[in-house]
Amino acid sequence: MTAIHLPTIMLGSFAALLVFSVFFALDWVRDRHRFELLMWSMSFFSAAIGFILLAQRTGSYSFLTISLGNSLALSGLAFVWVGLRLFDGRRLHIAAAFVGPMLWIVLTAGFAEIGNSVNIRLCIYSILVAVYSMLIAWEVWRDKVGETLPSRLVVAIWFFLHGAIYLLRIPLSFVWPVVAGGDTRVLQPFWYSIITFELFVHIIVGGFSFFVLMKERMQWEHKQAAETDALTGLANRRAFFSRLDRLTSEDLGRGALLYMDLDHFKRINDQHGHAAGDMVLSSFSALLSREAPEGCAVSRLGGEEFAAFLPNTGEVDALAFGNRVRWVLGQERFKVDDGEISVSVSIGIASGCALSSDELLKRADRALYRSKTGGRDRVTLWTPEAMALPA
Repeated sequence: MTAIHLPTIMLGSFAALLVFSVFFALDWVRDRHRFELLMWSMSFFSAAIGFILLAQRTGSYSFLTISLGNSLALSGLAFVWVGLRLFDGRRLHIAAAFVGPMLWIVLTAGFAEIGNSVNIRLCIYSILVAVYSMLIAWEVWRDKVGETLPSRLVVAIWFFLHGAIYLLRIPLSFVWPVVAGGDTRVLQPFWYSIITFELFVHIIVGGFSFFVLMKERMQWEHKQAAETDALTGLANRRAFFSRLDRLTSEDLGRGALLYMDLDHFKRINDQHGHAAGDMVLSSFSALLSREAPEGCAVSRLGGEEFAAFLPNTGEVDALAFGNRVRWVLGQERFKVDDGEISVSVSIGIASGCALSSDELLKRADRALYRSKTGGRDRVTLWTPEAMALPA
């Protein structure tokens, strides 16, 4: 047995929670479209109010301290879960998120045998905290599509362990029951001291973990913005050639590079305006993304030039893909102010083994030139024989 001054722990937790709430609120004020920051601020504020109420509890049941205080602390976990779903752009379940706090109030305020029994309350509250902690761990662990944040796994494990520790309180409460009381003379079991201290540490680590996740998200977004073409959403020139160098290095050049150029694109801009040109570029980008096989690198290199690298793809399949893209684009009609227009594309293909990215690009460029000088709207495969023929 050991003495524990529970109100001191609660007041310390209140201070930590309030600080995190303020900082998350300030971050949200600076970046108001990130509503997850607002949810996390509300989470820590709700828990802070709950903890200051819990610090006032005595040996007997009180709605304000036992029911409302614990409910607000649970609401803090509910806000965390909602914030994480906003963080990853998932569907919100607001009503479901706050079932736990509402259930706690109903059980403790509506049933005297529960409200007046510290160990029954401990078991119910432990289950609720464990459920929310596991939900939070699951949300953190699930990566957003196309994104990998290094801290996700660590944060998920931390919340999972917190939930597991709270479940451990249930069998311990039967072996070594908790004594009701709130003053310094009340002796509590040793395990209760340890778990109470774990809660304080969890608040500190949990608060910093969300700042780390947000920092990593912003770094990822900045990297994506630096490597993405703003109009089409495809990889830009720098990102494409960086990936091309990596793929050709790993696969010793096995694959096919398609160099594509939209025919008479300047005429579209001149006759129908840049809005029409942007529409064509966006539509062609969507076509490439839709038709490209899995694992293919696709890019807008600049202007009306595009490229695609198909790893482990031979000449026959590369020609089939190029002709498929050319044919699908030829079937599309683009609405402009004075009617509809069609657009064609010229494509050059280079394929081979043990070729560097520079050599592939040179060959694809020469093949594209042959497509252009040969009448456009066609696909040309680089071969020594084809390149030897007069243009």
